[in-house]
Amino acid sequence: MADPNAALSAPEALVLMSLPRYDAAKVLKTGFMGLIAQGLLRLETEDKPGLLRTRHIPHLKVAASIPEDLSPIAASLVRVARGAEPDGLMKNIVAQSRREFGSRLLGFVQDRVIPSLVGRGLAESRDKRLLGFIPTHVFVRTIAGETEKIRLENAMREAKTIPRYLDSDPVKVAALVLAAGSTIILIEELRPFYDQLSRSLSPRDGAADGGNFGDSGTGFGNFDFGGVDFSSFDSGAFASFDAGFADAGGDGGGGDGGGSSGC
Repeated sequence: MADPNAALSAPEALVLMSLPRYDAAKVLKTGFMGLIAQGLLRLETEDKPGLLRTRHIPHLKVAASIPEDLSPIAASLVRVARGAEPDGLMKNIVAQSRREFGSRLLGFVQDRVIPSLVGRGLAESRDKRLLGFIPTHVFVRTIAGETEKIRLENAMREAKTIPRYLDSDPVKVAALVLAAGSTIILIEELRPFYDQLSRSLSPRDGAADGGNFGDSGTGFGNFDFGGVDFSSFDSGAFASFDAGFADAGGDGGGGDGGGSSGC
């Protein structure tokens, strides 16, 4: 069960804001990207020249050193990545994901993410009837969950203003990133600014190491952004991962938060 005091992971935040429905494939992709952002998984892109264009082939691999006390959500994703070794090709990631979470990938949300949200007091089961007579249940936000959803949405909306402060106010940028937490990777509008964001948060005038987002740096140093560290990838890597996951058949699994049924 999740530590109720720990910050929400990216897939938890996405499901919380989406309940009672969710896109299972999108949540799973967000989970992998979240672990890349934490440095638990590595995304390597192989360039293969072709007749018309160069193909960018992503390989997802487990980092050399990871903690032993991973959350159930993170542990399940690491297990998938290990099962796709040694190449970590997207087709193998998708195949292992289906073995781990079911053919429609619903198990990641239903068996990992939602139980974590319930354990945090942010979601709860509610009875309903399909077609008016088939008993089932769905998961919905609790009062605390509604409050957290509003906070996350406000933080994400404010974080979209980050580009206007990149050249002038790194303290403001840091505060906005801190408030958004893991949901920072859900804000697609920020992806083109990862490198610039890194520079904005980097040390100046001999200050302590602040780390970086977009190249081969070692992280944020004195900054603590809830485990998010974009030094492992950039916006191009995001695009390669998205395209590779979709091409491998990983997209296309919805869900409605149901227990005995999901559609």
